[in-house]
Amino acid sequence: MKKYITRLVFLSLILVVLTIGLFYDILNPWFNPIFPFIILYFFIFNLFQYSALTKKKEKSPMAFNTSFMAWFSIKLFLNLTIIVAFALLNRSEAVSFVLYFATCYIFYTVFEVSSLVRSLKSK
Repeated sequence: MKKYITRLVFLSLILVVLTIGLFYDILNPWFNPIFPFIILYFFIFNLFQYSALTKKKEKSPMAFNTSFMAWFSIKLFLNLTIIVAFALLNRSEAVSFVLYFATCYIFYTVFEVSSLVRSLKSK
């Protein structure tokens, strides 16, 4: 678990540095102050999800599969709800928010799946 947290912190720091670098200089007009909170949201959600899934993995493969599909569905609908709510409340900033959120979603999902696969192979 410590190794996962270290990697998750590293990924989050890379995304923060890239965000600051890109939006400070190149994409400044599209910066939104909520962007760092998106990274925090994904960090906390992935940490909680990985912890729950690794506990299920110890019980049985069937429990892990069911739990993984449930978490995936919850994450998908929660993220969709966040995107739609923000887009409806802030139409002028919706495009930059959706693109940034989707980019973070891809990075964190790839990280999560690769970490779970690595964890499953090691046991």
